[in-house]
Amino acid sequence: MKKLFMAVLCAVLSVSCLSGCSEDDETFVNNYYTALRVIPTSYDAPTVDVLLDGFLTIDDLDFGESSGYGPILSSTYDISIVEAADNTSELVALDRFVLMPLEIVTIFTMGALEGIRPVIAEDSLYTVSDRARVRFVHASPDVPAIDVRTGTGGGTQVFRNISFTGISGYEELAPGAYVFVITAADDTTPIVSFEEIELAAAGVYTIVAMGTLADDAYDLTVRVFTDTGSGNEFVDLVPAAG
Repeated sequence: MKKLFMAVLCAVLSVSCLSGCSEDDETFVNNYYTALRVIPTSYDAPTVDVLLDGFLTIDDLDFGESSGYGPILSSTYDISIVEAADNTSELVALDRFVLMPLEIVTIFTMGALEGIRPVIAEDSLYTVSDRARVRFVHASPDVPAIDVRTGTGGGTQVFRNISFTGISGYEELAPGAYVFVITAADDTTPIVSFEEIELAAAGVYTIVAMGTLADDAYDLTVRVFTDTGSGNEFVDLVPAAG
């Protein structure tokens, strides 16, 4: 997958009569720029491109893949998410969408292709030296409202009653290894339990449930994105045996 954010930034800088664009320049969240990331979670949608005011910004973004955070000059844009094979086939449109200075934004696409929709998250990359900050995104349309617990179905509740398209707030957890368990809301019977995952101090994570329970072609996947850094790294939680 190619990411074209730096090309966009260079074009914007030249239009704005600014200078200093470099592929090594990672300082983009300031009084002029918004950090924008796109993660498509519409399970049966094709590979997508993202256009801002008709300008190709991200190309060949697959299901469950993160574009990473890219620098966009803060302004108002018509954002189109289109089929990569046919840039005239628009799947999602965000007309006159405002990107504010200093904002960090993730655009998710959710649902089946037939009812695909955008869901906007305002991200926070604030870090805590002795804690991990974690949030949960429910992007699986046939999974009921859920709780996320640690250890067992009756374990400590980290996130409560998150429905499809819901995005939790951030929770702070002590760094270390965690076994996450998903249950129906206000229930202790596991829908799925996972093997341990390590959460680091000063890390910021977005956990995304996507895919489906009913369709074997699009199995339920729970993916943990590391938001600190480029914003495109992830690991998948591994279902526990049994």
